[in-house]
Amino acid sequence: MTYQDLGAIGEFLGFFAVLATLGYLAQQTRVSQRATRVQSVRDVLNDFQLLWSNLQNPTTSAVVRTAVNDWDALSYNEQMIAHSFFVGLLVHLTNALELEEHLPELGTFIVGWEDNVLGMLQTDGGSKWWAQANYLFLPIVKERIAKRTIDPKRLPPAWTAGMKWWTLDQHDSR
Repeated sequence: MTYQDLGAIGEFLGFFAVLATLGYLAQQTRVSQRATRVQSVRDVLNDFQLLWSNLQNPTTSAVVRTAVNDWDALSYNEQMIAHSFFVGLLVHLTNALELEEHLPELGTFIVGWEDNVLGMLQTDGGSKWWAQANYLFLPIVKERIAKRTIDPKRLPPAWTAGMKWWTLDQHDSR
């Protein structure tokens, strides 16, 4: 066996080594992409939970409760607090909608999130806020909300109708 024969065998074995390496890299890329998708879904869900955790602050909770019932009863500073919460709700929905094409597993979650937003927008204060602030949001959100509000029979209940803790009664004090 000559050096030339040994070189040919080496090239042949090298070809298979390159194929094995490329196969390994392709598999690792798929695993990495899958992990990134799962982390993206977790990030969206965590953002949603973090937003709602703002309501653990009694002041924020009271302001948002008042906002959904009677926007005009709030001072300008209180309106800014409520506005900040509502904007956060819709900005996070926007992020989820933009990811939906790449993360179809967010679909059910997004419908639930939309239901929350629509429940807020159906309140007296929420609809008043939306009339003033809807220009801030991307067409993807405005179109989705408009599409969902076409059939009022398919809308979720307003926050103040579906969840009694959002209502104000004579026992509440501010």
